[in-house]
Amino acid sequence: MNLARQAMKRALTAVLPRDRFLVSGPMSSRRDRSGFCDGRTQAEIALTFDDGPHPEWTPAVLDALASAGWKGTFFVIGERVEQHPDLVRRIVDEGHAIGNHTYTHSAPAETPTAMFLDELRRTHDLIEHLTGTSTTLVRPPLGKLTGGKFRGLWTAQQTITLWNVDPKDFAMCAESEAVTWVRSYGLRTGDIVLLHDRLPYAAAIVRALSQTGEETVRSVAVSDWLPASASSGMVLEASHA
Repeated sequence: MNLARQAMKRALTAVLPRDRFLVSGPMSSRRDRSGFCDGRTQAEIALTFDDGPHPEWTPAVLDALASAGWKGTFFVIGERVEQHPDLVRRIVDEGHAIGNHTYTHSAPAETPTAMFLDELRRTHDLIEHLTGTSTTLVRPPLGKLTGGKFRGLWTAQQTITLWNVDPKDFAMCAESEAVTWVRSYGLRTGDIVLLHDRLPYAAAIVRALSQTGEETVRSVAVSDWLPASASSGMVLEASHA
């Protein structure tokens, strides 16, 4: 991410309400390695998973989360929701949060605003039809938005959900790399960690994190950091901006 985008994220985080633009969760005002300044030792983070569901790797992630007793947030692609509806139901049935990652994950630079919002609406309706639940969590492909797309999401009262920790699991070639990253990761309360459940190493990261011990870290759903009213957003409407 370039410096201009980083500066924009910091500026938006400072001025926008958490239920509309989220880069990280609640943090302590002064943090040690565990993220706390009041004697606690457990860091509360949000593990998020993009680009699924995948028939092999999503179940592995769900199994790892279940073993740890943790919750995750899954930003699903509509095409893959149609291909693997039972996995989407399992995600919701096991108490995880689900988010919208468009229908095709098309390249941001090649996707007009109207198409982007239409893909989100289509995926939103699929999730609602399959699970009976509605989500306002949206993660744009690559975390990139234009002004028109941002306005469309704002009008629809969606929660733009980005991240502040990226292990780059997409570039990993072995489980040992996932373990090495976990050992180097300085746990901080409020971190939103970007992972991909279309790849084999997200589950390895979950397992390695959980083996650090219950008193060190736990994962919660992104929605746990939002007010209850944030779960009842408007139906997405396409824009011609």
